[in-house]
Amino acid sequence: MTTSRKTRRIVTLALISGTLLWSSASFAHCDSLDGPVIEDAREAINEASLKPVLKWIGPDDEDRLKAAFKSTMEVRGLDSKARELADQFFFETLVRLHRATEGAPYTGLQPAGSASVAAKAADKALADGDVDALAQKLGENVTRFVLTQFHKVKKGANAETVAEGREFVENYVRYVHSIEEIHNIVAGEHDGH
Repeated sequence: MTTSRKTRRIVTLALISGTLLWSSASFAHCDSLDGPVIEDAREAINEASLKPVLKWIGPDDEDRLKAAFKSTMEVRGLDSKARELADQFFFETLVRLHRATEGAPYTGLQPAGSASVAAKAADKALADGDVDALAQKLGENVTRFVLTQFHKVKKGANAETVAEGREFVENYVRYVHSIEEIHNIVAGEHDGH
């Protein structure tokens, strides 16, 4: 398997995992105070440079972010409370603009530690420079998920009551839609959000 194909397979498994397996109150971790966006925002403030954060937004939002950054840097020097509020304003502006580039709503900054297990595992693999364990776990989880859904549907296929029939349909719909979603991700027909 080529490196490109292996990378695509790993990314696909990560998307599947995030979509189907490791649910969390907050799917994204870009809005977490210990996530990569805020990490880069802190670096930008410390360096007095937008360079670390411009990658998180689209080119159409650069002027808005520059204005927010300029205000943040001006107000930070007043006192510690002003610095805290200015930083919060910059973080919120950056995350709001970033979420918009993803086509996702801004729902506020989330506390540190609120990222999903999948996001934490993906970041750990990047930090360690080794994705093999993550890819293996994702593959196992996808297989377990598909088998579980399949057996739920198969078990209810001969429903005798209306209630059992409705339970069958609910399981069937989840099973088929999940398989379609997995297929679309693997086939590159999913935007990943």
